[in-house]
Amino acid sequence: MLRFSLLALSLVATAAAAGDLPADVQALVDEAAGLCDGTVELREGAVSQADLNGDGTDDWVVDTGAFSCPTTATLYCGSAGCGVTTLIDGQRGDLLLHDWGTVTDGGQTYLTAPNDQGETVRFLWTGRDWQLQ
Repeated sequence: MLRFSLLALSLVATAAAAGDLPADVQALVDEAAGLCDGTVELREGAVSQADLNGDGTDDWVVDTGAFSCPTTATLYCGSAGCGVTTLIDGQRGDLLLHDWGTVTDGGQTYLTAPNDQGETVRFLWTGRDWQLQ
């Protein structure tokens, strides 16, 4: 049975800043945590909100780079990055990223991340998936 530490639950609640997570967001957390054969610790930034598509409403981000599995150190991250799952207007988007942020340019909001060369690249949400720009 999957067990969450009190610290993990506290950090998720703090990151969400709204108390309980919506069921669809909690399902994403549970899915990722279920891959670990042990107690998963969710550090700061594991679950957060940001306006990813520029509509003025915060969307959800589950960043497995802030998950810690004691039985497998590289479960959530590898040389290609860490799993980042977004939930935007009920649509799921999955990326492997080393880090992420957002930028609005010309009225368009992009998810930004460093590529393997250390340059910042932009991804645009199409309503169904992320497209590298």
